[in-house]
Amino acid sequence: MPSNLLFLFATLLLSLNFVRPLGFAISDWFFLGSLGFAFIETLSVDRGNTFCWWRNRFLWMAGLILVGALLSLENSYYINAAISEIFQQIYVMTLFISLAWIMVRRGKTNLIILALIISGAFTGGIACIDFLTGSKIGPLLSGNPPMKLIGRYAGTLGHPNNLGYFLVITVLLSIGYWINITRYEKKRFPAKLYTGIWLLLITIQLFGIYLSNSLTAYLGFLLGLIALLFSLQLISKTNLKIVLKYFLVGVSAIILITIIITFFSKNTATSISNALNRVISTTAGTRIAGYSAAWNRILQDPLVGVGYDQIATSGTGLDIAVLGTPVHNIFLQIWYTGGFFALLGWLLIYFSIGWASLVTLNNKKMLSPIINSLAASVLAIILMDQFQDSSSQRVKWLVIGLFVGWVWVKERTNQLKSKA
Repeated sequence: MPSNLLFLFATLLLSLNFVRPLGFAISDWFFLGSLGFAFIETLSVDRGNTFCWWRNRFLWMAGLILVGALLSLENSYYINAAISEIFQQIYVMTLFISLAWIMVRRGKTNLIILALIISGAFTGGIACIDFLTGSKIGPLLSGNPPMKLIGRYAGTLGHPNNLGYFLVITVLLSIGYWINITRYEKKRFPAKLYTGIWLLLITIQLFGIYLSNSLTAYLGFLLGLIALLFSLQLISKTNLKIVLKYFLVGVSAIILITIIITFFSKNTATSISNALNRVISTTAGTRIAGYSAAWNRILQDPLVGVGYDQIATSGTGLDIAVLGTPVHNIFLQIWYTGGFFALLGWLLIYFSIGWASLVTLNNKKMLSPIINSLAASVLAIILMDQFQDSSSQRVKWLVIGLFVGWVWVKERTNQLKSKA
């Protein structure tokens, strides 16, 4: 179906967020095209998925968010920016999540995840090339001058934190995808060649996370990896051979990254120790100040926020923001900008996906490692969002959409079995 193909193209192009014909990211145009065709298809040849548009579990939560956001309009300085931000949030929680659910029901989950991994490897590869050669391909594609990155690398995503966020998700999915093939489909692929290809892809993405120099990304990857390994029961005495195999691959990746850094590094701005020093000396202080300022405003009026034009991604810019700084915490940011009702809607969404992730990861039945990696990625997203202002990132909502789509499909299957 055309919507499937357009959705895959959109996912492949997701890392080219700043390639924006007519004001929209190129991936957005493909997603919108996929959405339009999906509407037509579900009304004609794919009527079995029509219910996905109105049975999306996030609809009433999005309604709470919309109420809070609309109430906050009275305090907005830039109404157009606020309305644009409100539309983006409601769109991703409703239509986009439903579209992703349809893709899952059509059996396209693995193919979409592979496309997302390729997109991550692409932007990670751009960061690696810029690091190794001194080129400026990433800044050229994102329109962000390299001097603003302060020795860190952003690939095609405009900001190092965005690169780290994106690659944490794709590298966890890469690990799950690779384990799935080596466990269940190894007869279809030459083992050494396949391992070599995936080792390269994973190494590029890990190196990209390192080059982002984002401590938030480091923490997100660590949590996601631990959750994934425990969920796949790889950390146990009965799996010593499997653990050793994956451990050796991991060590090989680390050694390769270390060699590259040692021989090609022209500066030390991307070292992990520098990330820690930057957080301790600068970032932590500015973010605590932002948290404090946002909290003080919330105490003045916990019910109604200052307006969605004050979200960092609204395009108004820090120079005309009330606080003069983003609020790097998803819940504090939403409460500050959208008020109590918006906060409640977001809390319910995050609680539902967090709980579903934990249930999935704790499932003793043998699930696909790809599904486990989706659940681990959701946990990493929840953690990273406590330190970032990331309300409408496309990659986040794509992963959440695929994961909840799988959960809802599984629940519906179980319900049909119980009735039979």
